[in-house]
Amino acid sequence: MKLALGTVQFGVDYGVSNTQGRPNQQEVNRILTLAHDEGISTLDTALGYGQSHHALASFADLNNYFSIVTKLPPFKKEQFNSTDVEHYINYIEQCFDDLNSRSLNGILFHQANDIDKKGVEPIIDYLADLKVNNRLAKTGVSLYSGAPINTISTHSSIDLVQIPFNAFDTYFKTTGALELFKKHHIAIHTRSSFLQGLLLMPLDQVADYFKPWKTQLEKFHCLAKYLNVSSLTLCLSYVLQEPQIDQIIVGVNTERELNEILTAYHLSLQLPFNELKSFAVNSPQLTNPALWKY
Repeated sequence: MKLALGTVQFGVDYGVSNTQGRPNQQEVNRILTLAHDEGISTLDTALGYGQSHHALASFADLNNYFSIVTKLPPFKKEQFNSTDVEHYINYIEQCFDDLNSRSLNGILFHQANDIDKKGVEPIIDYLADLKVNNRLAKTGVSLYSGAPINTISTHSSIDLVQIPFNAFDTYFKTTGALELFKKHHIAIHTRSSFLQGLLLMPLDQVADYFKPWKTQLEKFHCLAKYLNVSSLTLCLSYVLQEPQIDQIIVGVNTERELNEILTAYHLSLQLPFNELKSFAVNSPQLTNPALWKY
């Protein structure tokens, strides 16, 4: 099972297609129970995801059922001083405390260049000590398309990366990054399989901001129709065809949505990958949701 469960929806309102808001704790519990029952074993979260840590910790079997990857807040200054270091070490311990966990699968820098800023060394050393003491399995960074691949792949403190990957954003494939990360034994987790829900939306509901890419969106939906699958299934197939990818992070607001994704996941494994046409778009205004204006 390559699916992992993203939990930003548990803490904040998230996604261009989300009209329901955050799920309540009862729904979160149902989602997590279903995830475990269906073989999902990894959760992705972050200190910056609002109440996500709290919602997860409220699930009684959290640490029995799942391994957890979380992220440190972006650091806004150019270099760390001793006070900043102390704050970030406190953030690290807060992750364990929030989640009632003795050990975590991964802690990432949410802002990738923080790992190389001047003065960061005591934080890196602290994370390394956690590994030695079996409290932490992996450290790494969350990346965006356009990241400096060679620098990341050879960084001694990175053994896990989280990257965007979907039918329209294949930067980490076309640049050879997927192969390079694997060569350096770096685990690869992907996010944004559905481009924050954009690839799942009916075309008549897509905001005017996305009109420059309407033709590509239409062709994507036509391919799904030709293959007689849902756009959800087609989205997952574009990620599953890449053998280097270890985990595909998906987020949901309801148990029903997770059931739909699980069904689509199993169907996508049966699709002929040679039928998957290229829809890659070299435009951050589309592929980076942080730049969207609608």
